[in-house]
Amino acid sequence: VSRRCGLSCVPPRERRFPAPKKRDYTDFSQSSKKPMVALLVATLGVAPAGVARRALGGKPSAAVWNEEIKAAWTQAYASAQGVPANYDIDEIEGRIPSALRGTVFRNGPGNFERGGQRYEHVLDGDGLLCRWSLDGATGRARFASRFVRTPEYAAEEAADTVLHRNTFGTQPASGPLGELENAFDLVLKNPANTNVQSWGGKLLALWEAALPCRIDPDTLEYVGRETFDGLLPDGALTVASGIGPEVDASLGLGVAFTAHPREDRKRGRVVGWSWAAPLVGSSLSVTVHEWDAASGALLASTPTALPSAIAPHDFALTDSWYIFALNAMQLNLFPYVLGLTGPVGALRTTGEGAVLVLVPRPGGAAAGREPLTVRTEDPYFAIHHAVACEEPRGGGGGSDGLDFAPSSSASRSDST
Repeated sequence: VSRRCGLSCVPPRERRFPAPKKRDYTDFSQSSKKPMVALLVATLGVAPAGVARRALGGKPSAAVWNEEIKAAWTQAYASAQGVPANYDIDEIEGRIPSALRGTVFRNGPGNFERGGQRYEHVLDGDGLLCRWSLDGATGRARFASRFVRTPEYAAEEAADTVLHRNTFGTQPASGPLGELENAFDLVLKNPANTNVQSWGGKLLALWEAALPCRIDPDTLEYVGRETFDGLLPDGALTVASGIGPEVDASLGLGVAFTAHPREDRKRGRVVGWSWAAPLVGSSLSVTVHEWDAASGALLASTPTALPSAIAPHDFALTDSWYIFALNAMQLNLFPYVLGLTGPVGALRTTGEGAVLVLVPRPGGAAAGREPLTVRTEDPYFAIHHAVACEEPRGGGGGSDGLDFAPSSSASRSDST
């Protein structure tokens, strides 16, 4: 984030980029800068980063991976400088509409190395909160930024070295025993880098495999882990014993909270879900919570189980249903437990169809029904969901038709 942050209030110029001539990608195993396709393959869990790069093989043509493109990617994933920042934006093109007044928060990875060690994946990057405040009446705009200073971030900053294991493969530097020195260290760093949401007077930086991070909206300083007044158990591992909450607490087990809660503007609610992986078996323990968006009061909690040991990244919402799309994946924990890779490197796609799980929503037309499981033959990989909506069918007043479109293939929908 540069010292001078420009704000444009006029339509941007149209930008055109040359399309690549062919789909061949580079081997970046010897470089700290990875091309986007290799990053996406690792993100999707097809293979750990090194294996994914080798599997893709080959180098791109000069037209695809030229110096201009290299420089653009290098700049895009350079660690932010000048943080923390807090200043008036003095370069405003055009005029801020007089009726426009408010604040926008953004969150995403902003630091990609520590102590000379480049992170293995951009999604291991430390969360950087940015805030833009606009006041059209005065014509002023202000910018602020700060890293989410979790205890893990603060410890690594003080030591100037990577101290914690990360989801996408970043972990402490190897010693005489190599990567095995990270064996049995199963606690992941919370980079707090995926999303930022506000409801009930709380500003939260979110990452999908930990509790939310409470943030002071005025200073952007880290306040602590958010449990919603004890609703979410706080533990070192997001694992459920299957015996009961008392046993989980005694073992130091907790839950994680989704990085992508949904807003139901019609009802004035925020809906999110907590989860814990099974200690044994392949059933994910999930509880969907609904809060009043204004007051933050808890309105409903719906426990359920998903037929997968792997938590989905996102979910969808209608008046009557919570909808989860489960990708066809296998989790081989041994390489992760032995310190050889991060959790994403332990995932493999199976090529089977995705599974949709529909959980009845309290107060909706499906309330009181059992959850529905729909097994498809479509092996698409869902990250986010564009839309889910209900359509009434037949002569009754109920709503028994549902259309669902994952954003990874938003031009099509699957109906149940």
